Amino acid sequence: IQLRQLIKNKKPGTYVDIGCWDPTKSSNSYFFYLRGWRGICIDPNPELAERYKKIRPSDTFINCAIGQNKGHLNYYMLDEHNSSMNTFDLEFLKKHNLESKIKETLSIPLYNLKAILDKHLKPNERLDFFDIDVEGLDLEVLKSNDWEKYRPAVLIIETNLSLRDEINSEVVKYLEEQGYSLKAKTVINNNLGNLFLVNTRSS
Repeated sequence: IQLRQLIKNKKPGTYVDIGCWDPTKSSNSYFFYLRGWRGICIDPNPELAERYKKIRPSDTFINCAIGQNKGHLNYYMLDEHNSSMNTFDLEFLKKHNLESKIKETLSIPLYNLKAILDKHLKPNERLDFFDIDVEGLDLEVLKSNDWEKYRPAVLIIETNLSLRDEINSEVVKYLEEQGYSLKAKTVINNNLGNLFLVNTRSS
């Protein structure tokens, strides 16, 4: 609801959901899908492809990782109970005592965000928001975009820093350099929540 207020334009547009996970559970983009928005949903978990095809057939689901360089990354898939914590970051799993929950390690193709958008966005599509939930690899994803060409009205980024630390974080400073302003953080649990940043450059 807060995101819809920030978008302002009530006519459905386009979103890019990076680290989208399940098509309905804990999804920031599903609310918009039900109201006519359409977009690109990106996740390294290949098991999600059929669910998106069935539940959100009008979206484009892409099974890959996003980063600055092409190649492949090891993707650590956890048991079903912990699958929302699937990650490329083994140290992240060790830190949270989840290493024993790994059920499978996959080699996933890595592409930069600009290349994905060049291929899948149609000319003159109105980019309303990017939703980024990539377990700490946010800066790598953000730096792979072409900010002169692809500028959504709003960015949502899941993080787990305190609000004081967020203000001075690498992610926020980088996005300020790209012409975005931090407006708020909504809280899910403790310091875990979503940053909201708004495009400050005129279109």
